[in-house]
Amino acid sequence: MRTPPPPPATTDPALGGPLWVSPAGGPVIVATDALLAQTERLGRLRVELMTDAGSLDRIDALGVVALAPTADGPASSAVLRSGAQLDAARAAVRGAAEVVARADRDLRQAIAGYTAVEDEQHARALRLGSALGTLFGPALRSLLIAALPAVLLARAAGVGADDRSLGDLKRWLLLHPELITDPAFVEGVRSAVMSVDDATGSAIGLPPGAAADIAAAYGFPGVEAGALITIGLARPMGLFRETPVSVERVATTHASTAPTGSVERLARVPEGDQVRIERYDAPGEPPRFVVYVGPTETFSPVAADEPWDLTSNVTGVAGLQAGSLRATELAMHEAGIGAGDEVQFIGFSQGGLVATRLAASPDWNATGLETYGAPAGAIELPSGLAGMAVRNSDDFIPALAGPQLDHHLLQVERRAFEPGSPIPTAEPAPAHQREAYVATATVVDAATSDAVRRQIDAMDAFTSEYTDRPGSTITVMTYHAERGATRAMGAPGATSGSGSIP
Repeated sequence: MRTPPPPPATTDPALGGPLWVSPAGGPVIVATDALLAQTERLGRLRVELMTDAGSLDRIDALGVVALAPTADGPASSAVLRSGAQLDAARAAVRGAAEVVARADRDLRQAIAGYTAVEDEQHARALRLGSALGTLFGPALRSLLIAALPAVLLARAAGVGADDRSLGDLKRWLLLHPELITDPAFVEGVRSAVMSVDDATGSAIGLPPGAAADIAAAYGFPGVEAGALITIGLARPMGLFRETPVSVERVATTHASTAPTGSVERLARVPEGDQVRIERYDAPGEPPRFVVYVGPTETFSPVAADEPWDLTSNVTGVAGLQAGSLRATELAMHEAGIGAGDEVQFIGFSQGGLVATRLAASPDWNATGLETYGAPAGAIELPSGLAGMAVRNSDDFIPALAGPQLDHHLLQVERRAFEPGSPIPTAEPAPAHQREAYVATATVVDAATSDAVRRQIDAMDAFTSEYTDRPGSTITVMTYHAERGATRAMGAPGATSGSGSIP
């Protein structure tokens, strides 16, 4: 069992921007949490005003006018005055309701207009990336032809991707935090990964779009095609080669409380030991489970002992059976999770990619999904899932999966470091670090829109419905996985699995 890392340093939520929210289901809209909350308040206010107008309409049913004894007596004058006041009140309330309705429509039109502009900007960026990929394809072909023999000889001699080259990359990232946290850089990454298939197709002489069409015909649309091509090109050099995996339960404990809110759920996502599974039992009820999946542990493209590596990242984005995915499923089987058991999935970074793949799988009965910084935008999810996908817009890791294509899950986005804010330089990709997502989760927990509050409450209720009952228990199982041949790892129930890439 690995020693868990120390708690992350604190990133001030005030350094970042507002929450941008795209609710699940219906037309795709993008608005800040504050704007959504305002539209919701306007809608409720209009309903209340119309209810008040209806109540004023019903006052006539009390028969007040019929009480007047004469046409010209004092009572008649009072009743006439009261009737005029009622008419004025009804007109005022209905007028106010119409003003509120117009304000609501105008605000929603503004949100729709902003969304359309955003969508067009993303589409233009992707079209530009595709055109550049096609344009530079011949140059890429020449480069590969010239470099491949040297690379293969180097790999045969034992020289290749190593910690030194990764260290150089890390130092470069640390020296340029303002560059890699620029949303423009993030969009550039997104366009680049989406243009891999176009560049490759052009490099081998295919007409524009043909490579993407061929890949889609074999079940690898969009960014999955680019990831698959990357694997195919890198395999002769010994990179991105999947292996069997084995998993061991390294600890079994009990928890006294369930997490409440996004910050507490994110805090339970493990590191070191990569999977944490909580089993919730309540008298007379079937068990419920929450599966927490940890982030990438090593960025080496050469598969060694660690399944949470760059190989699993690329393989997972390609939609294939990544080592981290297989290991998590093995842990779930060992924990006793059956196909019909209700499960929530929580994941950070690569763990979010794995969690999304599992939630999308028909093999599991997923009821909720909450991810942070996951490169999982191309994965199609079933409707009806509780939870949300949370991204920092200045974090380029989610962009490695291309554009966000599926909106059956609430999408929440926020810039971790607004322009002019101090950017941490202790770790590369500061907007992707856990502390940056803790800051964003803090803002999520403080959200006021119904769209966000409903999902937080639904995720909380999944566990609180059990823990609020007398006699309930929470069993916590921690798992550690490794790559390599099937072997016993020193614990009863240890198991292993393997997979192959077409």
